[in-house]
Amino acid sequence: MSSDRRPAFRRWALAVALVAGAPGCADFSRGPAQMSTEGTPDGGGTGDGHGALSFATDVYPLLVPTCQMCHAPGQMAGDTQLLFTGTAATDYPTVLNFVDTSAPAGSRLLAKMTGNGHQGGTVYASGSPEYETVLHWIQQGAPQ
Repeated sequence: MSSDRRPAFRRWALAVALVAGAPGCADFSRGPAQMSTEGTPDGGGTGDGHGALSFATDVYPLLVPTCQMCHAPGQMAGDTQLLFTGTAATDYPTVLNFVDTSAPAGSRLLAKMTGNGHQGGTVYASGSPEYETVLHWIQQGAPQ
């Protein structure tokens, strides 16, 4: 390999190594969400904005398996403001700090879920059933 091509090859190789070896928080091995007959993951409300959604029943079950593995004390994202304890009632006020009911689509929780400013990458893509469930919950005033 010529010496003028070596730096470009090294940058490419480094980029590939970093991407392949980066331990992200997002669990991309989950695959698509399983939908219930009610229309939302894990059998909660309708997810279409017409049924009442709750944090404990509809939103928390989406956040815990995808977020708590990193966002817990002593874990990779244990120094962030979003930390999960494993109890919906305890974690509800913490999650509310990332919610803007006056501008639901602009909520920090949704931005982080879609990978915007989230070092763990995309957890739920914009428009996915999970994203829509969280968005509709916020639009409904983020009830507990």
